Amino acid sequence: MSGVEFYQKHLDRVSRSFAYCISKLDTPLRGWVSLTYLICRILDTVEDAPWRKLSQQLRQFGEFDGFLTAPPVDERMADWQQAFPSEIPEGERLLLMDSTLIFKDLHAVPLTVRGVIQEMVECMSAGMQYYSRLRRQRGQLRLRNLREVNQYCFFVAGVVGETLARLVTVVEPQLKVAQRLVVQAHHFGLFLQKINLLKDQLDDEREGRFFVHSRPEIRRSLAKNALGAWQFLANIPVSQRGFRLFCGHSLFLGLASLPWIEKAYVRKLADKIPRAATMELFGLIERNIDDNQYLESLFYDLAEAGSLEIHGVAESVTQDFVGPSQRDEDWFNRLYRGELQAADFVDLGMSG
Repeated sequence: MSGVEFYQKHLDRVSRSFAYCISKLDTPLRGWVSLTYLICRILDTVEDAPWRKLSQQLRQFGEFDGFLTAPPVDERMADWQQAFPSEIPEGERLLLMDSTLIFKDLHAVPLTVRGVIQEMVECMSAGMQYYSRLRRQRGQLRLRNLREVNQYCFFVAGVVGETLARLVTVVEPQLKVAQRLVVQAHHFGLFLQKINLLKDQLDDEREGRFFVHSRPEIRRSLAKNALGAWQFLANIPVSQRGFRLFCGHSLFLGLASLPWIEKAYVRKLADKIPRAATMELFGLIERNIDDNQYLESLFYDLAEAGSLEIHGVAESVTQDFVGPSQRDEDWFNRLYRGELQAADFVDLGMSG
């Protein structure tokens, strides 16, 4: 397999903040999570590249799915790489150039690990293909209510949370893939993705992607997702210090960024949380990562500063998530292969 330096180089190019969080993981999780994230970023490029025809994009999705299930043949991979439009960011272009090594690494990891990554990424790919077709049908990708926002976030981020939960159980005998943990992992993914949707709303809409139907409603929904994310972190054994740091940095940075995200949106400026404030926060987390009582207090403080009504979140607030009914509302059941049950989709606000 490629070394962590190879993975870190690409992580730094495509997501500096997430790269820092991944660097806190211990071996072998660091390699597995790095590999998973880079494969997902390659898939993101298939979704986001400016394709002129839907048929071209769907062909690239199909080839990607094939590379998941069997090691890529160099000539076939070269044709796939060359088929991408030239107008993609430099970091993504460089990642595509090394995608042969990345897919070969996938087929070199232990079978248990490979099975988890393949199953979850295939699910993500199926969801992205659904939204690509939907965008073509509607002329633009516009999510019309919170139910649709939750469904979209489920496929592009929630399944990543489930992947993380299942990977950490491979190395942590104290932790079983309990139903509650998987649901919390999905809330973790939904929380981080909704933070990104709020942060990137103006840029996304300039490119014809209307993910935010209502900022106030998405912000209200963040409270339940944030609480689930916190419970996910709190349930990770202290013996998995690196994984706790990975999750803690991501969760608390998302919470701390909320006031800056709102200020940037109102001012139509690129304001973001200062680096000094970020590093101070990370220092607090690293000094107290084994202390759930301290972390819980920090969680509620940051949630209050971000105007999230965490204390008002009940065990089940699915009525707040339900949008207008739609034909074939449980379409996602056909695409998902993970551990969730029907009641969990309701808890995540995807159906009801």
